[in-house]
Amino acid sequence: MAVSLVIAWQLGYFELGERERVVAVLRQGRETAWAAPLFVTFYVLAATVGLPTTPLSVVGGALFGAARGFALAWTAEMVATLTAYALARSIGQRPVRRFLGRHHLLGRVQKRADFLTLLRLRVLPIAPFAVLDYVAGLAGVSLRVLLFATAVGILPSVIAYTYIGAEIASGLGETGAAQVRSLWIAAGVTFTMICFSLSPSLIRWFRQ
Repeated sequence: MAVSLVIAWQLGYFELGERERVVAVLRQGRETAWAAPLFVTFYVLAATVGLPTTPLSVVGGALFGAARGFALAWTAEMVATLTAYALARSIGQRPVRRFLGRHHLLGRVQKRADFLTLLRLRVLPIAPFAVLDYVAGLAGVSLRVLLFATAVGILPSVIAYTYIGAEIASGLGETGAAQVRSLWIAAGVTFTMICFSLSPSLIRWFRQ
């Protein structure tokens, strides 16, 4: 995200003319009827094949605002969970087992697949989003438990990154101190999520 902001700055997207053009595109996207279904469809496909979903949450916040972007991203991740789990349990079981048969999460989930374990694995980005879904499918985890853990576990990241996208889009439409404020808020939320993600490793390192 930091690299993207630097590139955007170097390309002139924070200049007044370019900002107005980007804001116009975002406004047009919000008003287009097919934008939301297309976004959800692409999000589901990307999440199902294991692509990073964080940039898509940011884009959703920028396009649709924090509240609507969150609702769309959360829905897409739930659908992606159901899709990946179904693939792992049905027609995709053999290739998924061949690809993830020795993944370190498989043994952990097979030993303990209660709600709290799945919630912790979902909250922390230990693996790409879809990997846990495929592993849960291979291990025979209850779909109801997986969906419940996913519904709760993805809340912090989806809320944070759709909010970041909304703040960046808001900053593009403003000038001076308001724009700087939006970028600082986005940077602060990003830094908080990074620290949150690294907290288990840091705690383990301090204990050692």
